[in-house]
Amino acid sequence: MKHTEWLRLKTEGENICSILSQQGYRCTKQTRRLSWKVTTEGVSYVLTWLPAPAGDWAVIPKDDSSAREQLVSVVQNALTKGEKTSASQLISSIEDLHRPWAIARILPDARHYIVARFFNRQDAEDHKRVLQRFMPAAVFDIVLDLPDERKQEIEIKP
Repeated sequence: MKHTEWLRLKTEGENICSILSQQGYRCTKQTRRLSWKVTTEGVSYVLTWLPAPAGDWAVIPKDDSSAREQLVSVVQNALTKGEKTSASQLISSIEDLHRPWAIARILPDARHYIVARFFNRQDAEDHKRVLQRFMPAAVFDIVLDLPDERKQEIEIKP
């Protein structure tokens, strides 16, 4: 899974949890996973992203209780409401404005893609060092990727 896809899914899960919180549920993010523990009236469920081939959000465990059915309906409503506003557009605008330093992986056929974004160059250098340790054959480069408005402000004048 690409990092941008993971960020999109994380934001989607956070949006679902914010809607659940408004409805009286308690959500707790599980570390290093795309899953949240959802608790209501002493009953706990896990909202998680199931990767391919399923590629969908799931509420675990699957039982026939009315609390689970209500939770699933709230999640489905949140997902259909979320389709109206594109989460990937929201992520890209946040990334562009607040994380200008990016690590790009250079591919052999003159293509590239952004692996990660950072607030400062030192964090990008540190992450690049780790990536090169685990992927020695890959070529990474650090770039300053500013949005168009800020590029015009920073133009160097001779």
